[in-house]
Amino acid sequence: MSSDRAAERAVVSKLAKGPLLSRLLGASRQPLKLVAVPRDHVQGDRRRGDGLLAGRFTYGSEQISLTDFDFAELGVGDPLADQLQGFSWLRDLSAAAAREKGARFGEAIAGRWLLAHGTRVDDAWRADLWGERILFWTAYAPYILSSADTGYRSALLNTLARGARHADATADKMPAGLKRITAWCGVVAAGLLVQGGVPRVAHGEAGLARALATAQFDDGGLISRSPEEQMLLVDRLGLLRAAYFAARQSLPEGIEAAAAAALAALHGVTMGDGTLSSWQGGNRGEAARLTALIEGCGLRARPLRQARGWGYQRLSALGTIAVVDAAPPPWCAARRSDRRGGWSACRRGRRN
Repeated sequence: MSSDRAAERAVVSKLAKGPLLSRLLGASRQPLKLVAVPRDHVQGDRRRGDGLLAGRFTYGSEQISLTDFDFAELGVGDPLADQLQGFSWLRDLSAAAAREKGARFGEAIAGRWLLAHGTRVDDAWRADLWGERILFWTAYAPYILSSADTGYRSALLNTLARGARHADATADKMPAGLKRITAWCGVVAAGLLVQGGVPRVAHGEAGLARALATAQFDDGGLISRSPEEQMLLVDRLGLLRAAYFAARQSLPEGIEAAAAAALAALHGVTMGDGTLSSWQGGNRGEAARLTALIEGCGLRARPLRQARGWGYQRLSALGTIAVVDAAPPPWCAARRSDRRGGWSACRRGRRN
């Protein structure tokens, strides 16, 4: 066995043992397991999945080779890195490959992540990345937990549990908005789906309720007023909904109402060709992706027509749709303007 291979096995063995305190207290005598696996009904992009199997990860106009890449060198912060670190690409992988073929690829990438980031808290442990990672690791568990290697499976599940605890402790340090909501969604999902986690669900739900209250206008739109982020919000809440159903737990009315309102606001910025209206630096996106999300998220809502804080007014007549931005700049953008002297815009944005 080469020295590199031996070092990898040592890392996996360490992660598989779980926290020292839990072992001393006897809480980890039985390996952790998922009590349920949610079903994600949102169809992935098969073309992107085929690219993954061919060793290419593409995001927008950027592309990296997966043949010999190292998660430690990838880092976090830019959109491509965060997409790969969050594991949302598992949805596309499932669209291109059945479990047997897809699991070989998924477990290889998950194993690389464990070697690079599993043993220490670093930038990849950012709370929102853990929230996204938990949502997709649990929904696509067959693609990363089918290995016959019990050491690898225990390492992955123990790391997931540690990540959930870390997200719980740091979620409220994330900026108000999508990132904080994503972190708390992951905390709640882990409580629902990881063995022994149900007693912690109420705490996670309280955190999520706070995050939604500070991030959403009363009409369901995000305070960032970004249609692109609004789409991701619907996706996160749809995956969390699936976790509740898989665990056979009742979905709190507040979360269900927030999810439905978020979808109504998203419908309100959808154009006639099925793409997003482009505001706040976001692009149109892909009609197929948006359609797959709306059809598969499990939510139903009519387009929001009388937006208040969200601000986008949707006009429809004779097959033509127009979306008009009738609100001040978003509060976060106004705060950036304030540092350059835009205090009046900041005040107006905050009042609304």
